[in-house]
Amino acid sequence: MAKNKPSGQNTRAARRAATPEDKSLAALPRAESPTAQRPSLLAERANAGVQKKKKENKKISRAQRMRQQKGMERAEAVLDQLEIKKSRSDKRAINIKTRRAEWEDTNRNASAFAALQQNNADEDDDEDDDKMTEDTPQTKPRVNAFATPVEPAAADSAPLDEDDEIS
Repeated sequence: MAKNKPSGQNTRAARRAATPEDKSLAALPRAESPTAQRPSLLAERANAGVQKKKKENKKISRAQRMRQQKGMERAEAVLDQLEIKKSRSDKRAINIKTRRAEWEDTNRNASAFAALQQNNADEDDDEDDDKMTEDTPQTKPRVNAFATPVEPAAADSAPLDEDDEIS
């Protein structure tokens, strides 16, 4: 077996080894967070870039005004179309929900009706069986016209003579 060489002071293993904790730091009180709030630096950063000069209230030309009006009219038309589409979608959703509710009611009623029918049928069958055994008169058994006869008809016929044959 190879001998384990002790690791050096500046090796990776020595640097990764657990260092003894300084217990004197645990006894000290924790530092409190500062109570004074500093102003946000992000607000200053947002306004720090190069900015365009703001135009003073200058009259716009007729063509620019017409272009703006057309844009506003188009935007209103699009909004109206969206509102119409939303209302149609809501109506469709309501119809679907009502159809689903109708089917659920139908299924619930059908299952309740079937359960009642089953209960009533069981009770009625018992009563009907009792009544039928008492009230049924004795009847002849039905004869099937298409059934083969039990006795063949050829047994009753006369024997054939070979001399009687027609040639």
